Amino acid sequence: MDQSNVTFLDLPDEILLIILKKLDNMDVLYSLLDVDNQRLDTIILDKAFTKTLNFVLTTIADDVLSIADSMLNRYCSNILPKIDHNVTSLILEAEAMERILLAADYPNLTELKLFNVIDYIVSHYFTVESPFRRIFQQQITDLTLLNCTEYRSSVVSNINNLPNMKCFSLECRCSTNQYDTHVLPLLRMSNLEELSLNIINEKRTSCVDDTQINENILVHMPRLNKFTFYISTGTKLNHIVHHLSNHDIQRTFTNIGYQQICCFLNRISNGVICHAFSLPFAFDYLEYIGNTFPSMVFNHVIELAVHDILPFKHEFCMRITRCFPLLKIMRVLNSRPQLQLSHEFNSNDNQFHSIAEYPYLTSLSLLHSHTDYVEQFLNQTKTYLPRLTE
Repeated sequence: MDQSNVTFLDLPDEILLIILKKLDNMDVLYSLLDVDNQRLDTIILDKAFTKTLNFVLTTIADDVLSIADSMLNRYCSNILPKIDHNVTSLILEAEAMERILLAADYPNLTELKLFNVIDYIVSHYFTVESPFRRIFQQQITDLTLLNCTEYRSSVVSNINNLPNMKCFSLECRCSTNQYDTHVLPLLRMSNLEELSLNIINEKRTSCVDDTQINENILVHMPRLNKFTFYISTGTKLNHIVHHLSNHDIQRTFTNIGYQQICCFLNRISNGVICHAFSLPFAFDYLEYIGNTFPSMVFNHVIELAVHDILPFKHEFCMRITRCFPLLKIMRVLNSRPQLQLSHEFNSNDNQFHSIAEYPYLTSLSLLHSHTDYVEQFLNQTKTYLPRLTE
């Protein structure tokens, strides 16, 4: 064969499959399925491309949106009806859920991840009268709700009445008492075996401690065998009546086999942040830690916000590089000048000091910090940011 005339489709099936698996499966399906080539269709209908479908995009501002209408149109009219029997997991923006679920039958769908969940979505579709009652009442065993906003009590009843659900994940930000009025009533799923909570509480009157977690969540889930969580609570300093200890909160989890729980407090300008989480830390975002954060490796965190009422020294920046090796986005909030650092770290005599290197950091915000931290992070004799673009 003349090598100059070899095309993509002249390659063996095994090589084509290897190449296509390197690409995003959504792009592969959109671009190559049903383009009048039976051989290519057979390859692309492999479960490697059709088992999990992700219909969401994340913008630079971290907003989660559905894919473009043109792409969604082709999926709903031409692609989903051909592959729905292979689909076991869908990742959707909530407002696009109806259109996508109505496009095919999905007889093997068991996992659903929804972004930007609002009251109407759950109260309308998670019921026995819903056009999707077969999917929610009989098929879904793993449900994830992310970027949730305020909802009514009817939503609580609808989610708690999904009889086959074994795994539930919730990510939300709560203000004042919303954790107590909106989140806790959700967590009454007696059949649940796995639970993941990523909750940020703002302006609450008390921290979420071991007793509250046990009495308000765990006692209602007798079959629970895996509990992954991060609960951050912001409150005023005068609301802290005692220091939460690792030992106190860890005792709560002995019944489900947990040995490692971490909790710590961080003083900020207008109060205190209490962090409590299971180990190892399983989430990609952590906010408002300060000088007293525990020395452990957070392998999954790619976005971090640091805040303290005391200055950040160069050693703090070194600890961040060691403990957050995959960090991509960082916000620094600290109005205190570094002051004493002029004696510790002189840019003309720095051979005894290590340079803090952030190999993956692309975005750095210093908007609410003293100008000393501009010097700290942008002076290459102190900090090296090879991928910084923003």
